[in-house]
Amino acid sequence: MFKRFFAARFVLAILALATELAGARTSFDSNQIETWADEYFDSALANRRITGASVGFVQDGKVLFLKGYGWQDQRAQIPLDPAQTRFRMCSTSKTVTATAIMQLHERGAIASLDDPVNRYLTRYQLPPPYGDQVTFRHLMTHSSGMAGHFTPQGTKEDIPVPVDAELVRSFFRENIERPPGFVGVYANLGVALEGVAIEDISGQSLAEYVARNVFEPLDMSSALFHHSLDKPPHLAQPYAIYPDGSLQEIRFYPKHPLTAASGGFITTTEDMLKYVALHADEEARTHGEILSADGRKTLHERHFGRHPSDPGMGLHFYRDQYGDELMVHHGCGLPGTSSLMGVFPQSNAGFVVTLLSANVSPSVGDVISKIFGRGRLVDGGEGPRGDTVSINALPRALLGERRLPAINNDGAPPGMIDDPNQLPGTYWGERRSFRSFAAIFAFNTTTVTLGEREGELEINDRLYRRRAPGVYEAEKGTRRAYFRQAAGDGEIFLQSHVSSAARQAKGLKNPVLAYIGLAVSFGLSLTGFLALFWRRRRGLQRWAKCLSLGVASCVLLIPFCLFMGYDRLDDIAFVDYFNGDLSRVAVVILLFNAHAILGLGMLIVAILAWRRGVGDPDIGGVLMKNHLSLLAVAGLAALPGMLLFNLFGLQY
Repeated sequence: MFKRFFAARFVLAILALATELAGARTSFDSNQIETWADEYFDSALANRRITGASVGFVQDGKVLFLKGYGWQDQRAQIPLDPAQTRFRMCSTSKTVTATAIMQLHERGAIASLDDPVNRYLTRYQLPPPYGDQVTFRHLMTHSSGMAGHFTPQGTKEDIPVPVDAELVRSFFRENIERPPGFVGVYANLGVALEGVAIEDISGQSLAEYVARNVFEPLDMSSALFHHSLDKPPHLAQPYAIYPDGSLQEIRFYPKHPLTAASGGFITTTEDMLKYVALHADEEARTHGEILSADGRKTLHERHFGRHPSDPGMGLHFYRDQYGDELMVHHGCGLPGTSSLMGVFPQSNAGFVVTLLSANVSPSVGDVISKIFGRGRLVDGGEGPRGDTVSINALPRALLGERRLPAINNDGAPPGMIDDPNQLPGTYWGERRSFRSFAAIFAFNTTTVTLGEREGELEINDRLYRRRAPGVYEAEKGTRRAYFRQAAGDGEIFLQSHVSSAARQAKGLKNPVLAYIGLAVSFGLSLTGFLALFWRRRRGLQRWAKCLSLGVASCVLLIPFCLFMGYDRLDDIAFVDYFNGDLSRVAVVILLFNAHAILGLGMLIVAILAWRRGVGDPDIGGVLMKNHLSLLAVAGLAALPGMLLFNLFGLQY
């Protein structure tokens, strides 16, 4: 009996060893991690590149390394403690939302991840023509076709949860712009809709459901999905460091309850490692009540990609190869805080790295002071120096550089473009608002030109070489670009990342031309103040003078409204619009429209002045009419940009 028992144990041990060898398991060394982390983050602190950092590593459910560097709050001199200091895990929240959806699927509340989401929504329905085609899998791979990214993410008022149906319907205002499953475009609104679905299915708020079904079973006492105006206790306070060494506090931006699903997760590094360990354990040796082995593997496996040679993505988990290890991961960034969660499923290991670092956002006064050689923007030798700090440095240090899959054109999606002559032009990133003025903040354009030799492209001045139809690989680094043509309208898309696509801009829809047009328009319009030097006349000339001064005044008032009362330059986007406050935005759009109306009036007056010969033959009259014509051209130059950036109406 004992012989059979020991023989069975021996066979099991051999099988376990064979399984481990077949899976190319890596045993991570805590000393190696600590040596690297101490050198990397101590240097970053000494060079004032960060004010704090936290690192944790776990394998087989055991913490190999957990350490904090720098300050939870540097100005208050509160040290960073990875067991106490909470961090905003921002977009890593999406993986928690995906975990909740998979859990509902395993419990039978969601029959299939390929079911239309509309079937489960009670407070809102995605609109036609594509609304009924969008599935959970589409939302969880950012391939739903949903438009818009620059939509309000925060709030300036406490909103009861679950959010009532009327507010939900008013929040999801943007249409689905592309057929689902065509290209990937990172869509926070899509994840917000996943949160609405979780609430509609479970009857609980998202924060309550996740707390009961994920955080509590994992004993993550610090974790929450935050959506109130008050900062939670022990939250890390990030700072930006000016060139003179002074600190700029990064303000806390509360999340709207409907966007908490995409960015409301807050926890400590110690508790975050418990969540990482859950996903690293693909065999579900522990916490099977949260997710089965199949559920965890399904979240991590490839569900969407640009091409067979693309690592692709799982359900809110991106996939990459470092050395011999598959890493499924999600990174994130909010003003002042950036994080990366990485999981190595074949080795039952994973990590989290969080940095407290930001670029300064100077005030108008700071900029003016620098012109005169003084102020916080003048380098006093105490500001940041050396290389920037990367959240991706840890996997590279342990496993080597990221590796791309071999080129394989079998199963390539339809529409991959074989003719390189179709590809040059300006491409405008699809991650923007299609309906609201916030599209003007989407400066994400890419320039593609033909290279000197056949089969070469220059993409933003970086050389790429053709590897397969529509597939180009960077000469240096690990980047690939994929070019695909849509069926029907034939529009060409550049896919630079699995959840990032850009559309080839044609004619007046080119944002570069629109920006130039607005700049030329506003520059010429400012010359309207020269009308003050016109000789005072009656009739048409008086109207011309009023219109000229009005056009110039609008141009002067627009930047005044953009920056008035702020201590930073970017706050209309990140304080007002980002948090759903459209009062100042409404004034700016009103001024744009007034400029357009006055420009149209200028055109009419200029035509009448030339037809009636106003001021002839006096040289002053001729100069006045030429000036009127110039101002009319200025008004017309602004129209393409106003149309492209939706500056004719107040919309989200």
